[in-house]
Amino acid sequence: MTEQIPSISEVLFDGESVCRLLDTEQLKFSSREPAINIYTPGGEFLAHKDAQAITVLIPLSCPEQFQGGGTSFWSQDSRGHRVEDPTIIIKPSAGTAMLFGGCVTHAGVSVEEGTRVVFVASFSCATEVSPVIMEHRDIYGDSL
Repeated sequence: MTEQIPSISEVLFDGESVCRLLDTEQLKFSSREPAINIYTPGGEFLAHKDAQAITVLIPLSCPEQFQGGGTSFWSQDSRGHRVEDPTIIIKPSAGTAMLFGGCVTHAGVSVEEGTRVVFVASFSCATEVSPVIMEHRDIYGDSL
């Protein structure tokens, strides 16, 4: 990631390489992550914020393999996921990495048919505690 998008490492990790932080066990992941999430019909992940520096989400199945599904996002200007529909729903090709910050409200849209599989990892530098991110944390509609 450092070579492909150097500004992310510079801003989020003080220029440290994500690989180096991982090798030296200086990354803190969200609970039960990294993970592979498998969504079957009716499967969804309700709107939430990850409260980490960055989330990497990689679809492992092609959009043609399921109906419905995808990842929905709300703009920072929206009145919230309980009031407004998402700003956009994305269904990228398998292997496409989506990167977004921990203050971004997003959800796994309900799968109607087929199976949707995604890899997800939300993480921060282990020494970093971000009160701004924690202030905006909102999982399943519950503010911490």
